[in-house]
Amino acid sequence: MDPVLVGALWLHTLAMVIVLGYYGILARIVLPALRRSLDGPDLATAVPAVERRALPFVVAAAVAFIVTGAYLLVVDDRYTGIGDFSSSWSTLMLVKHLVIVVMIALAVVVDRLARSVGEATDEGRGQVLDVLVLVADGATAMGAIALLLTAIAQLG
Repeated sequence: MDPVLVGALWLHTLAMVIVLGYYGILARIVLPALRRSLDGPDLATAVPAVERRALPFVVAAAVAFIVTGAYLLVVDDRYTGIGDFSSSWSTLMLVKHLVIVVMIALAVVVDRLARSVGEATDEGRGQVLDVLVLVADGATAMGAIALLLTAIAQLG
């Protein structure tokens, strides 16, 4: 058993858990609780503060995910190079990576929306929060789909 491979796989999985956990908990627990508990100015301060506090962890997890993912890809015997989609595994990996790109794009939108909660008017803040929840749910879903594609590829 290769300890570097085990460590890379562990760190890769841990990074995805951190990212999925954050966006899932943000959308389903944190934002609804803040919305029920805080009024205008306090809500406008709290949401961006949560995002600022989480951002270093999410960025570190994303970097770890990308670095370990690249390593795991190139050491896999099924990997035959960029652009070679001659196997179902290669095709699944391409789709998985496209899903990851969408997840990262949605994560960037989450960050921008969370920051804009503090700048929104009292009337517009509810709409921004509604969209923020939807986008965070979308990022969570993309991560879950990526994990599903990984599981399918490992069995193939």
